[in-house]
Amino acid sequence: MERKPVAAGSFYPDDPEELRDYIRELFLSKRGPGALPDPDGFEKNVGLIVPHAGYVYSGSVAAHAYMKASKYGKPDVVVVLGPNHSGLGKPISIWPMGEWITPLGRVRVDEEAAHSLVNEFNMASLDYDGHILEHSIEVQIPFLQFTLGTGFQLLPICLGDQRKESMSKLSNALSEVLKNRRFWVVASTDLNHYENHEETLIKDKMVMDAISKRNVELLYEVITKNGITMCGYGAVATLLNLKVGKVEILNHSTSGEVSGDYDSEVGYMAACVC
Repeated sequence: MERKPVAAGSFYPDDPEELRDYIRELFLSKRGPGALPDPDGFEKNVGLIVPHAGYVYSGSVAAHAYMKASKYGKPDVVVVLGPNHSGLGKPISIWPMGEWITPLGRVRVDEEAAHSLVNEFNMASLDYDGHILEHSIEVQIPFLQFTLGTGFQLLPICLGDQRKESMSKLSNALSEVLKNRRFWVVASTDLNHYENHEETLIKDKMVMDAISKRNVELLYEVITKNGITMCGYGAVATLLNLKVGKVEILNHSTSGEVSGDYDSEVGYMAACVC
């Protein structure tokens, strides 16, 4: 099965040369890390927290996370966890086989890992429908291709069910599947949505404080009590539960800082768990 891109031409350029140049500039820009990734060998497993909006808004933020992770070398498999915005498919949807296609080429799905995860965790399903229209995982793939080149496989997990208990069980299952593997885990999420700049900064800080403390209980608590519309909280909770390292917040920005619309903006953050 081939998963063809649905966000190319809208969230990011659909021309291969233009896309590669665009990502390059996101890394080198003043809003980005100011350098290009050059991973070599492999030092240790890491996690990333990255946004998934259009590259014009959140791409430079995402570049900070990919740059930091690249310093620890190249993984064999990259798990990408993203929220299900479309409502299609199973509650926890694992793309089972084949390749994901972007303008930069093809990435093969780790079929063995996908089937092993479903065997370990009966709430997960091998499912295509949850991924067909979803952008939260897709927009990470060109960044991965630019950063890592070839030679890695993909494990895409789309989360309709983001309950704390479900994410704890998913983390346990992933720990088993990833034993003796060289991996990255990418949690794809934007932060608070469509409030003014002051409110966005306040709510985003609550989320980032909980993440910095690697406190999943606190993360769910502040989201619920304060009506924070972070979309991929389950992806982040799954990553934090894996305990692959200490959390380092690398960058934060908002869509308003790009568009100039500070009355209704979305927050973005980059972090590395390493």
